[in-house]
Amino acid sequence: MKLKDVVDPRHVIVPLVARTVKEATERLAERLIATGAVGEGEANRLNAVIRNAWPEDMVSVGEHAFLPHFRTEAVRKLVTAVGISTTPIRWEKDPHRAARIVILIVAPPRETPTYLQVVGGFARILSDPETVLALLAAKTPEQVAQIGALDAVELPSHLTVRDLMTPDVLAARPEQSLGDVARLMIEKDVRAIPVVDEGGALVGMVTHRELLRYLIPDYLQRTKSGEFRAPSKAQIQRGTADPRELPVKDVMARAVLCVSEDQTLSDVANLMNNKDVDRFPVVREGVVVGFLTRADLIRRLVAAP
Repeated sequence: MKLKDVVDPRHVIVPLVARTVKEATERLAERLIATGAVGEGEANRLNAVIRNAWPEDMVSVGEHAFLPHFRTEAVRKLVTAVGISTTPIRWEKDPHRAARIVILIVAPPRETPTYLQVVGGFARILSDPETVLALLAAKTPEQVAQIGALDAVELPSHLTVRDLMTPDVLAARPEQSLGDVARLMIEKDVRAIPVVDEGGALVGMVTHRELLRYLIPDYLQRTKSGEFRAPSKAQIQRGTADPRELPVKDVMARAVLCVSEDQTLSDVANLMNNKDVDRFPVVREGVVVGFLTRADLIRRLVAAP
């Protein structure tokens, strides 16, 4: 499968008239709806996704393009819509960033592997100045669909976890305090951290869920003036009422969904969809050898040669 196979001239708007990326995305979605690419009666679902689930991993390719992407059952198969504006389109989150090319990618959840590869494929070709110039010079949808770079990109079919994971794993030890691990997660800007024993074997994981569960009640209690909460029996036994001093082994999640290095991108995508999980420790014979998140998938695919 090549990138050109997902670019339909009927879904190309030249010129695209929009002031913001979200407005451009809405115009492109309207084109998909008008051409029947969106399932019958599913227009409202697609519009609701765009309104309420703006993609946190939207790819911005320098000053050249924006790639909003969504997974939704509003479409029967992966579809794309391409818009090229005569004037820069502003990104709402950063008024200093703008681009003239917006490519909307929409896929049903079952096509997540292909969807991730298509996002990465577009990001790679848009990092090439010649391709960008060719797109900006296009006057018709047919000229856009015939851009040579679209025919040159072959989408890989058998990427594995080993190809995409982050091998340098940030990990915590069971004896570390929850406060120390929370500070580490904030400092490194991560939403989850595996907990390993002395041999590197996975024993649990700490996520934002655990931080909120144990730290927020104490914070709220401390911010109420004039109130005192007596320590619990467990707190007395461990000698402190401060949840930040709790050892990680007492608060970590012990049931952790893991993946192996040899699992395919399709396997991981299915786990993400079916289990509603977007980050996994990668283990080899029980020992953590990597970590994989949905954002990692996007970044690796974008950077792939």
